[in-house]
Amino acid sequence: MNGHSDIVSVLNGVTPASLEDEDQRSRALLAAYALVARLETPWETMARLCMGQPALGAALKVCKDLELFEKWDKAGNEAMNADELAKLTPCEAALLERLLRHLASNHMLHEPSVGVFKPTPFTKSLLQPVFGEWINHLYDATLPCFSRLPEYLAQTGYKVPLDPANGVFQYTKDWKGDMFHYYEVHPREGESFNHVMGGVMANQAGWLDIFPHERLLETAAEGTPLVVDVGGNIGHDMERFLQAHPETASRLYLQDRPEVVKLSKCPDPVSKMGYDFFTPQPVKGSRVYYMHGVLHDWSDEPARKILAMQREALTPGYSTLLIHDHIASRALAHPHTTAYDLTMMVMVAGTERTEEHWETLLQSEGYKVVKIWRSPLAVQGIIEAELA
Repeated sequence: MNGHSDIVSVLNGVTPASLEDEDQRSRALLAAYALVARLETPWETMARLCMGQPALGAALKVCKDLELFEKWDKAGNEAMNADELAKLTPCEAALLERLLRHLASNHMLHEPSVGVFKPTPFTKSLLQPVFGEWINHLYDATLPCFSRLPEYLAQTGYKVPLDPANGVFQYTKDWKGDMFHYYEVHPREGESFNHVMGGVMANQAGWLDIFPHERLLETAAEGTPLVVDVGGNIGHDMERFLQAHPETASRLYLQDRPEVVKLSKCPDPVSKMGYDFFTPQPVKGSRVYYMHGVLHDWSDEPARKILAMQREALTPGYSTLLIHDHIASRALAHPHTTAYDLTMMVMVAGTERTEEHWETLLQSEGYKVVKIWRSPLAVQGIIEAELA
């Protein structure tokens, strides 16, 4: 390279198509994050953190409230200026243009010519509830909870929140009881939350990409339960398994709170069961008990209770427990993992665990780790465990 202009040209030319595979893309993205940190001055970082990012979230929320992206989609997603787009909404054109300019400056919209805007794959994705409802959830819960976190910690002596019924979420919402019961009582927010949880499961590399699932069929006893998806939300992971192995439908069990599991689109004869995982597991002797993003919702004491309630259902030497979750690195963890960790802390007094933490937790309830499965496609991993 001959200088600054060449470097900028190379960076501007990099797209996902420039990279060989998803592993290289994800590593390049982490390198790009690190590059921004090296290039920004302290003032540039402060301006992004304290002005740019809050304004970006607010601009997206206003556009969502206006149903701008839905109306734009119905109009053909053509490039338009603010005056044209304002005619689709009750928003004053001068205000809308200021919001759109900030979205474009952050590459949320294309700006093919001055004052003309066009949707991006990201803004088009907001038409799907598993993406779009994140914006509502950001304002319903995430931002309010993080806003009150410093105050909460100061009042509680800077101790790790452990009680899921008396933590940052309850302090913020002035609520008595855990987050899940809050969403039962507040159905609009609850529906949004369920979409968000579906988005978590549907938009990351799935468990079939990480774990050798064919092995389950090869080693399962005929006519017995094959997979019990404990706390499986509306069944995104179960649907993936069903697509790969449709002949196993009658041996699959999807479990979650009754009001959640009833929303599942998993076809019969998949069994859809309302189940409280703090009570004994009713499906005995399954080849696999699978938990995706369940235990990170809970501190160690309730997590041990969940593990204990599954333990008696496992057949020694046959049944496997699969825990699909973040396995945090001790040093320079992935930013998704650290973000999840603090989000779990403020929402449910939960945590993301290191490999050592997971091993200790499982051993305390009579399990042993057989193997930890990882994939370059996924930030999360899968812990394969069995009865000790």
